[in-house]
Amino acid sequence: MDSNLANYLFNKETLYRSPFSEAKPTEVKAAVVENVKIVEKPVAATSPTQEIIKPILPTFVFKHKVLILTDSISEVEKELLSKILRAIGTSLDQVDLVELNKVHSLDYQSFTSQNITQKVISFGIGLGKLNWNILLNLYQPKNVLGVDFILSDELRILEENINLKKTLWNALKLMFGN
Repeated sequence: MDSNLANYLFNKETLYRSPFSEAKPTEVKAAVVENVKIVEKPVAATSPTQEIIKPILPTFVFKHKVLILTDSISEVEKELLSKILRAIGTSLDQVDLVELNKVHSLDYQSFTSQNITQKVISFGIGLGKLNWNILLNLYQPKNVLGVDFILSDELRILEENINLKKTLWNALKLMFGN
């Protein structure tokens, strides 16, 4: 460990004390003993302990093998998404479309425990934003625990850029085997 880092982390803390570096005989001071009077005060009767109930957070129920993540989606973007999905042999009715501005978060543990989703296409949403510990590179499919992930630019950006559409199409061909 770098000495500057150690000094920063453990400044003015004793991490290790050698038995030989303890107080020297000349430094020993006499112990001071004080007489303390202990006063007992009556304690008010306490109410029975109440069980704390944690609220159950609703989890998203995954129904389809393909999950689409987006921050929000307009009608124009939905048309583009519909065309993309038709090209890979599916439709909007056959995917879970999650708009994060409506759902706010997805629990990774719930996602993996449901074991339904096989493909995840994220349009402009890095999975770090969801607190999922999965690092994705743009347009490079990645398989994690049997689930294929791909990160794309947002649909509004794809709508305007034909080169990005081609790049996405090539990545989807790899992912879906088309």
